[in-house]
Amino acid sequence: MTILKIADIGKIEYKRSLALQKRLVEARKKKQICDTLLLVEHPGTITLGKQTNNSDLVDEKFPIFKIDRGGSATYHGPGQLIGYIIMDLIGKGISISVLVRKIEKCLIDTLVEYDIEANRISGKPGVWYKGKKIASIGLAVKKWITYHGFCLNINTDLDAYNTIKPCGFDSRIMTSLKQLKCKEISEIKVKEKLVKNFVKIFDYDEIKYQYDSSTQLIIK
Repeated sequence: MTILKIADIGKIEYKRSLALQKRLVEARKKKQICDTLLLVEHPGTITLGKQTNNSDLVDEKFPIFKIDRGGSATYHGPGQLIGYIIMDLIGKGISISVLVRKIEKCLIDTLVEYDIEANRISGKPGVWYKGKKIASIGLAVKKWITYHGFCLNINTDLDAYNTIKPCGFDSRIMTSLKQLKCKEISEIKVKEKLVKNFVKIFDYDEIKYQYDSSTQLIIK
């Protein structure tokens, strides 16, 4: 039986969420916890992945973190749904490439429920719609345990992307559910749809939910 814990943390500073992920990775390696999906929202933050070029950072308006995930520069902020995935790849029986494809499918299936026929683009991880990027994916793996994850733009302030070249592209390449639907979108409903699709696509047998802003409870 495979079990997934879904921890809906809510708003949290990036530095705290990164420290939490690292603790959870160690706990998962020791089999103290099951696979865990952290759902969070950050204040405006820039993260720089391992493939970031110096020219990708345009403006230092937001706090900046150089981190160990794949990919280059991206923005995190209000109006995004961010998911950090603590998963034992060996236990799940999948490779990192299969994981990325499954995350993309989860995001694509969620967007279909809003009549948005999003797609993949070969060689460009993430989810796209008519040449614009609506969701980003960046992962790291430590002894077959994953961390970092994905972010989906829902009601995101797209002007914030002007501070970087997101994934090496012009900032105008980014879009959001709000922009595509021309209205504010319920972030709670998007979250519910995404969780449903995540559980289905990754085929978990049992789900444990946690709706608590206290990050101490997650590793109990």
